[in-house]
Amino acid sequence: MKIILIIMLGLAASGCNTNNVKPDTNISETYMKGESAYARKDYKQAKLHFEKVIIAYPDNIESLFKLANINMRNKNWDAAQTYYSAVIQLKPNYAKAHHNLAMLHLFKAKNHLNYYIANNESFDNKKLGILLNSINAYSSNSKSALTPLDRLADAVKTHKN
Repeated sequence: MKIILIIMLGLAASGCNTNNVKPDTNISETYMKGESAYARKDYKQAKLHFEKVIIAYPDNIESLFKLANINMRNKNWDAAQTYYSAVIQLKPNYAKAHHNLAMLHLFKAKNHLNYYIANNESFDNKKLGILLNSINAYSSNSKSALTPLDRLADAVKTHKN
């Protein structure tokens, strides 16, 4: 038992790392490079940096959130959903993650509704058209007395079966 303890302490003291992650200072630099690339809208480069951060620190909320946003921009819905869900699991009150996940679901719903409309020969449902218009208005953030979310909620309430 003493031998195992000595080996473990020796490995810890030597800085031996089984996943080849460099020291924290390099991860901090990698994160900052990711932030810089993200600010420049160089999402391909930002993604590479944030993925390296996540390998070293799987619970880094900001890197997970940025990866979710990058995947959302690239319409990689499933990956974005996975990252937003991870953020929410780690920090349940992260409002932006909840908002963006809701937006992702709206985009997916819009795509499915458009597919249904395009492939349904007998389509004559004005309620779906109103719902799609409301989703479009919400996602475009058009200005009015009501917030886009209010208009979307009103459209859903007003046009129930």
